[in-house]
Amino acid sequence: MSNSQLSILSPKAQRPSVLNSQLSILNSQLSTHFDAWGVARIEPIEEEIVRLKEWIERGHHAEMQYMTRNVELRANPCELLPNAQSMIMVLMNYYPQEWQPNNLPQIAAYAYGNDYHHIVKSKLAQIAEEINSVIPHKYAVFCDSAPVMERAWAVRAGLGWIGRNGMLVNPKLGTFTFIGTLITTLKLEPNKPMLNRCGKCRKCIEACPTGAIYENKTIYARRCLSYQTIEKHGKIDEELVDLAKNTLYGCDKCQLACPWNRFAHPHNHPELKPIDGIFEIDWTTISRSEFNKRLKFSPMQRAGLKKIKERYSQIRPNT
Repeated sequence: MSNSQLSILSPKAQRPSVLNSQLSILNSQLSTHFDAWGVARIEPIEEEIVRLKEWIERGHHAEMQYMTRNVELRANPCELLPNAQSMIMVLMNYYPQEWQPNNLPQIAAYAYGNDYHHIVKSKLAQIAEEINSVIPHKYAVFCDSAPVMERAWAVRAGLGWIGRNGMLVNPKLGTFTFIGTLITTLKLEPNKPMLNRCGKCRKCIEACPTGAIYENKTIYARRCLSYQTIEKHGKIDEELVDLAKNTLYGCDKCQLACPWNRFAHPHNHPELKPIDGIFEIDWTTISRSEFNKRLKFSPMQRAGLKKIKERYSQIRPNT
């Protein structure tokens, strides 16, 4: 789905036309592993850092203290990789091939399968080494695993725009995508950013049952059901329990309301298929050993069984 082409700009490169010819072979590799990708030139992202600081100062991060650390580091990828020149940003579609039945305690679609962090990073590392075989470079790969403002860089790489719910919107894939980052010392031809095409649409704001999405693309984490069911210590806040209804782990309501997801299509990545039996788990009886065995590589390990059972008891108190 990407029209991007890896193209070297470094004046130190010898015979750039030959290198670009060799690099073009890697375009098919990127397209095989990922659904869209683009390149951003490393430059200051001051506006996003200002917004992040304001978000933290207003307490919108709730208990997520890790968001208060390394704020300045997020502004400069060169702190993660000295002499970095470019960011190769990739998207991996995870729109489900099958959806969990609505009558079951709902799990966010990203957590149907195995942990995406490892899957995306592994693919990116393979691509980085293939590039290295053509032209030596230093690199670092990340997927929601380092102080990198991935959505901001994805916008700069021409992969979409930020919706009112803070999600990256890609016009061909919608919002159900994982974002990966490959920082490199190569100076590559950057892509042009897209214009924001949300217009006057407020469907994601209106779909949020707890009013966690503000008009200015700000998320008040304490009212977000993803935060309440995954990140928050202790139980779901009492005033939000009735609004949580059948929400067990994460929440896709604002994404499902986004009109751009009419263009989304089921992914074709076998690694992201639902874990066997995940929809049929009895959360009242599952033991810790069974949880760790069946969901060994699941993102749900982040919350852990104790917290998940607490959430279940709140959203389904009579079962």
